[in-house]
Amino acid sequence: MKERSDILKRLYLAGALLMIFALAVSFKLIWIQVQEGDALMAQAEQTVVKQIEVEATRGNIYAADGSLLATSMPKYEVRMDVMTVSDELFQSEVASLARFLNKILGYKSVSEYEHYLRQARAVGNRYLFLAKDVGFIQYQQLRQAPIFNRGKYRGGLIAEQVNTREMPFKKMAERTIGYERSGLKVGLEGAFNDELSGRAGKRLNQKIAGGYWKPLNDGNRVEPRDGSDLVTTIDPQIQDIAHQALLRRLEYHEADHGCVVVMEVVSGAIKAMVNLGRTEDGKYYEKRNYAVWESTEPGSTFKLPALMAALEDGVVDTSEQVNTNGGVYEFYGTPVRDSRKGGYGTISLGRAFEVSSNVGISRVINDNYEKRPEKFVDRLYKMGLADKCGIEIPGEGKPKIPTPNTAAWSGITLPWMSHGYAVSMTPLQTLNFYNAVANDGQMMKPYLVSEIRRNGKTVRAFEPEVLYPMICSESTLGKVQALLKGVVERGTATNISSDRFSMAGKTGTCKLNYWKKDEYPEYQASFAGYFPADRPQYSCIVVVAKPNNSTGYYGNRVAAPVFAEIAHCLYTNDPKLQLPVDSLDSAGQLAQEPRDVDARTFALEESSLPDLRGWDAMDAVYWLENRGVDVTLQGKGKVKRQSIRSGERMDLIKHITLDLGS
Repeated sequence: MKERSDILKRLYLAGALLMIFALAVSFKLIWIQVQEGDALMAQAEQTVVKQIEVEATRGNIYAADGSLLATSMPKYEVRMDVMTVSDELFQSEVASLARFLNKILGYKSVSEYEHYLRQARAVGNRYLFLAKDVGFIQYQQLRQAPIFNRGKYRGGLIAEQVNTREMPFKKMAERTIGYERSGLKVGLEGAFNDELSGRAGKRLNQKIAGGYWKPLNDGNRVEPRDGSDLVTTIDPQIQDIAHQALLRRLEYHEADHGCVVVMEVVSGAIKAMVNLGRTEDGKYYEKRNYAVWESTEPGSTFKLPALMAALEDGVVDTSEQVNTNGGVYEFYGTPVRDSRKGGYGTISLGRAFEVSSNVGISRVINDNYEKRPEKFVDRLYKMGLADKCGIEIPGEGKPKIPTPNTAAWSGITLPWMSHGYAVSMTPLQTLNFYNAVANDGQMMKPYLVSEIRRNGKTVRAFEPEVLYPMICSESTLGKVQALLKGVVERGTATNISSDRFSMAGKTGTCKLNYWKKDEYPEYQASFAGYFPADRPQYSCIVVVAKPNNSTGYYGNRVAAPVFAEIAHCLYTNDPKLQLPVDSLDSAGQLAQEPRDVDARTFALEESSLPDLRGWDAMDAVYWLENRGVDVTLQGKGKVKRQSIRSGERMDLIKHITLDLGS
């Protein structure tokens, strides 16, 4: 019995001791939480670190002349660890630092800055915010400030760099240059993101009071590797000329959008690419890359490959006569119409091309291929019209060339294809075909990047690439080259003809919503061609979509003037283009001294109205419109009379009428 009592006593004692221990532990926990919790939490936070990525500086994008198209500019968020600074240094120089911050940053007065710094030190702030979006020059100045100039370990300056992408030419070629963010890759920035982005570095950050992360200066830091640079084929001068010419025409015609591409004929190098879309307030900006992305029915610019297919197959000749049937001809109950009421009578096939007769071209193609349409389509494929160009930037639309014996084929498909309907191409694809004609049949791959550089040294060069060595025979080429020149000299584009140099090309007008009979008609105007016609240096396409019909919608009136303005500007600025053919050697280089410059060139800088009599109409319009003067032309030929006499101040002239004659 006694033994049992002893056991119980020992059990009670053990339980009591356990109870006392538990109460002591609980009391200590409560004591720590209430009395020492904040201090211990702060101490714990000092030991929390994590590794983060350090962004590499993105590579630059350069124009062909070496000027910057896109670059990364460093911006800094500047903070201060006031506790790193010794008490002696802080007290002796805090007033000087306050004056420096007021001068460089200017967000507070001198007294406010000093109070701000002293208050931060009083509470032990190790991550005091000073400023964000600080530029590189400001940052370098801050590093020389009192206290901060003692270095990163004693001065307490903390700067976190963030790179922002800047484009020195602002909105010019914005869509072509592009961007890369949140996985969305646009333009050159997106296409060459791996090369431009470089390799991120690594560093340790320490979590401090307030939930902030402070960079640690330790030996484990891995420095980032900056990105490579791109050198493009873009010529800023040509880009600016094309941009301004297109913008003026879009504004005048109140068009929805438009694009221009200028290409070097022999290489396929793109010298300018402009894409402008209209906003709700009537302004224009680089909205989408219409030149690369937008695939539409091209209209009459497609008459060139249609005619070339027939010539190459030997089923027609340009001298063959065709009856335009009063300007209307029906295929299976569906009419094809010429823009000229009453048509053109019976004319040669070549003349039908020059005046862009829908009836003439479609009748010839249908008559020769109706029973074997696959032969016509096969020829288009052999000329490369069904292939993408393969431009570097993403988003190129695929050409659409319908094939017989498919759901997309009907009795009217063939005649509709012949004048640019039922097919679909992007502006760049259309231009590339015209460029091949200008390049004596050799189709080049259009390209925008000539090389990739690292630390100033070329690591990869991009050479011109041939897609098709010969798209057709020399015989066919010679015939269509003469016809394209004839379009400007005596066809639908005589309004841009110039005595100063030759141009060749084709107008295009396409009704975009022809299947909607009751709706307001919407059109696309275009012009594709090259210059000079006899020894082409540049090819160019202009496309303007949905102009206000009251201002005009045909390709020769809406798009061709943009082409002509670009050609005239380049002719004026490029001495090689001003020389006669005999003045160029076989390589296209200058072979003798330039001829005398036309006297009217010097008038370009005059502030008063010159005597325009005898000027080519296009020269006069180009000169006047560049100075903000609205021009009305009456008649054809050269300027015979002007409604305002020469010598009047240009800044007072808003409108002028020019009478033309032979």
